[in-house]
Amino acid sequence: MRRTAPAVLFYIVYLDLDLWSISPQAVHKIGRGGDGVVLVIVGAVLGMMIFLTGLRTMTFALRTMSGQRIEWVLRHFTTHPLAALATGAAVTALTQSSSGTAAAAVGLVDAGLLGLEQAFAVILGANVGTTLTGQLLSLKWQPFAPFAICLGGLLFCAKRDSSLGRAGAILAGVGGLLWGIELVGLALRPLVALPFLTALVLRWETDLYSGILAGIVLTATVQSSSAAIGLVLALAKEGLVGLYGGMAVVLGSNVGTVLTTLAASIGTKKEARQTAGGDLFFNALGVLVFAPLFPYFLLLLRLTSKDPMHQIANGHTIFNIISAVIALPCIPFLAGLMRRIVQR
Repeated sequence: MRRTAPAVLFYIVYLDLDLWSISPQAVHKIGRGGDGVVLVIVGAVLGMMIFLTGLRTMTFALRTMSGQRIEWVLRHFTTHPLAALATGAAVTALTQSSSGTAAAAVGLVDAGLLGLEQAFAVILGANVGTTLTGQLLSLKWQPFAPFAICLGGLLFCAKRDSSLGRAGAILAGVGGLLWGIELVGLALRPLVALPFLTALVLRWETDLYSGILAGIVLTATVQSSSAAIGLVLALAKEGLVGLYGGMAVVLGSNVGTVLTTLAASIGTKKEARQTAGGDLFFNALGVLVFAPLFPYFLLLLRLTSKDPMHQIANGHTIFNIISAVIALPCIPFLAGLMRRIVQR
C-alpha cells in the first residue's frame, strides 16, 4: 500500500500549479508555432500522467483490499457461463482493469484452475465492467476532484495500513481520474487552431477505419483502454471530436486492450494462449460485425443524450453489453475454434 503514497502526494503538489489556465494568446502562439505548443504538450502530458496515476492508485488500492479474493471469486463463481460473465463484470467494475481481469483469467487457465469456456465468459464480463470508468468521467464531477484528492490523501496519511486508509487511496484515485482528464481537456483546447489536427480529427469523423486504427494504436501505446476512452471524452468535451469519430476510436480501443492479454499469455500453456487468442478474436469480430451497422448505432446513441460525452460513454457500454449477450451462447463454438487454431 506504500506505493500509493507518492501518487497521492503527486496530486496535492500539482493542485497548486498554474499550468492549466491556457490564455487566448496561447491559441495565437500555437497558430504561429510559438511557445504555446510547448505549453499544450506539457499540460496534456501532465494531465494524462495524473489520470493514469489516479487509475493505478485506485486499482492498486482496490486490489489490496480484495487481496487474493479476486482469484478465489473467479474460481468459485464461474461454473455457469452467465455467472462467469457477471463475475467478470463485477470484478472489473471493482478493480477497473479489464486487462487485469483477463490476465488473471489467463493465469488461472494456465494453472488448470479455470476452463477455457469459463475464461471466455469472464473476459466478456470484463469488457462490460470496464465501461464504468467512461460513465464516471462523463458525469462531469470534475469540480469535486480536488476535494476528493485532498480528503483521500489525508485519510491515507492518517490511517495508511487500515481499511480507512485504503478507502482514502481509492477516493484520491477517483479524484485523480477526474482531475487529470479535466486538465487534459483544458490543455488540448487551443489545438482547434492547428489545421493538421483539425484535418486528422475530421478524418476520424468521416472514415470509420481510421478512427478504429487510431483507437488501437492509442490503447496499445498507453496500455490502458480506460485512458484511451478518457482522452476521447476529454476531446469530446472540448468539441474537438464528435460522436462518429469518438465512437470509432472507442471501438479501436476494444481491440487494442487485448495486447495486454496476449503479452500475459507468452510462455504459458496452450490453454492460456487459446484464452488470449479467443479474447482477440471476440473483440476484433465484434468491431467488424458492428462496422456495417455503425450509422444506425449512432442514431440510437443520439437518443440516449444530447451531450456527446454521454453519448460516447453510453455507446461504449451498450456496445460491450450487446456484444457480450450475442457472444455468450457462442462460447462453446469459440472454444472449439481456438483449440483447433492453437494446438501447441
